[in-house]
Amino acid sequence: MQKTEKFKSKDDVQYIVGANVRKVCKEKKINMMEFAEEIDISYEYLRHIVSLGGKKSLSFYSMYKIAKILGVSMDELCEGIFEEN
Repeated sequence: MQKTEKFKSKDDVQYIVGANVRKVCKEKKINMMEFAEEIDISYEYLRHIVSLGGKKSLSFYSMYKIAKILGVSMDELCEGIFEEN
């Protein structure tokens, strides 16, 4: 297998996903406290996910629940990860 591209850092991926979640929530005027309850994570943890620093990562299952509740695809939450720098 030939390595053809450099991977983004974990921090970059967390930032991109968090920013995409934040953007969709803002567009849909979603209350973050209620949203955290719906996806069964603490409000503090959600704040860290969507913060500008992207300080927390998401499990695949949490990402799935977020996408399902927001009514978007997981691809939309990952938009920008696979673009070249």
